[in-house]
Amino acid sequence: MKKLLMIGTSLLSKEMVQYANSIGVYTIVADPGETQKSEAKKVANEAWKVNVADIDYLEKRAREEGVNAIICGISEFCLEVCMELCKRLGFPCYCTPEAWHYSRDKADFKALCRKIGAPLAKDYFISKDLTDEELEKVEFPVVVKPVDLSGNRGINYCYNKEELKEAYKYALSVSKSDKIVVEKLLVGKEWYSNYAIVDGEIRLLSLNGMYAQPGELKNLYSLTTTVSDNVERFVREINPKIEEVLREVGCKNGLAWMQVMLDQDNKFYIIEMGYRLPGDMTTIPYTDLLNFDVTKWLVDYALGNKWDLSKIPQSQTVAFSKTGCSYSLWSNREGVIKTIKGLDQVLKDKRITYYSLNHIGDHFAYHRPIGVLAFASDNIEQMCAVIDKINQTLVIEDEKGENSFIKYTDFQYMKDLYYAGLRGE
Repeated sequence: MKKLLMIGTSLLSKEMVQYANSIGVYTIVADPGETQKSEAKKVANEAWKVNVADIDYLEKRAREEGVNAIICGISEFCLEVCMELCKRLGFPCYCTPEAWHYSRDKADFKALCRKIGAPLAKDYFISKDLTDEELEKVEFPVVVKPVDLSGNRGINYCYNKEELKEAYKYALSVSKSDKIVVEKLLVGKEWYSNYAIVDGEIRLLSLNGMYAQPGELKNLYSLTTTVSDNVERFVREINPKIEEVLREVGCKNGLAWMQVMLDQDNKFYIIEMGYRLPGDMTTIPYTDLLNFDVTKWLVDYALGNKWDLSKIPQSQTVAFSKTGCSYSLWSNREGVIKTIKGLDQVLKDKRITYYSLNHIGDHFAYHRPIGVLAFASDNIEQMCAVIDKINQTLVIEDEKGENSFIKYTDFQYMKDLYYAGLRGE
């Protein structure tokens, strides 16, 4: 019997363990927490209470216990541990340190894109000295962000020199790097595209539009969904260059994504990439939408059971009539989760799955995702109806008894985009 070691408890850890169990694999979850706090440990055959940063210990114990494969859920830190352990033990890992570097270092990623002529937002060199000469060259507004953080962490939008100075210092304070990206703030529609890669063959699984509730910050993407216009234009104009970037990065297998914007100048620009599962769970609806279970695919890869290219969906070329949707519950305040009401009722709809690492009694920060609901629908009317039902039913209360997440309600905009996409616009 094969033994699979799951590094850490993060999003999708439980689901990966459950699938491995279902195909007769002995599963182990390693993290520093108690079993009752880990949904993955609860369903695994064995639990290790260990510091997952102690790679030497994990390597030694994996050898002693006869572990055959190693994997992790959606955690950048755990993925880095997983890559190193797989390298030491000779196990397959779709992500390599060389390719992963470009997901972690936005500055080097931009340099690679420039080398091959991929379109990027204009950026500016700003040193830690924040000299007047450097600042005079900046055309505002700009976005300031650390090179090594994801999920909107450390990002600020700046409209003058003083805001830039403060944002630069803040980005440095939360980053492990001394490199900070300062680039033109693009204003327009935003997407990210997911790719399945098998032996260097790249397939565009879906183009995902990213939508914030009107009146909220533009980077609080409540909905990430296959509902989009400009699909055919994206495939024609920017996707070939994206695939060239992925090949240059060195992506040979697994899942990658690319974030793109269509600026006010009506041109596409590449923002950044990820060589990992996305945290907003956009791959979950693919089981219904594309008959492609990404979770099973990646677990099988870790176990050495590589899928043939024939099992991977063909690249998207036009807008889908069905919809895949991830509804991220961004916090509208800082607080502590007191109660969660209505979730059981929401999940009676078997199309919907809920993902969160937060429990009652946990603290949550301002403008961070508390949880995400993922589902597929037959059309836009169904999708909007599901979101409306969630809004009416689900309440995540803080210690003051107030609902704590931003609700998305701009359904007419979603419908307009959907039908524009089907018309090829």
